[in-house]
Amino acid sequence: MKDLLSNWNFARLLRLVLAGAFLGAAVSSGEWVAYVVAAVFGLQAILNVGCCGTSCAAPPADRKTGNIVQEVDYEELH
Repeated sequence: MKDLLSNWNFARLLRLVLAGAFLGAAVSSGEWVAYVVAAVFGLQAILNVGCCGTSCAAPPADRKTGNIVQEVDYEELH
């Protein structure tokens, strides 16, 4: 719950406003496409993700676990 209420930057607020605008348009017009767009923007705002192309604005992963990637050995099967 703490993560949900923290880190509200401009992009996240803009997605929330866009979700509200599309939801209002969907309710007034009854278009299902507007409901879908409102849901996408709403989820992006709530979950704090917004991927555009190859650059994703997801929060950084927690690196405190200390997991070390081990080398993988491959065997050739005949």
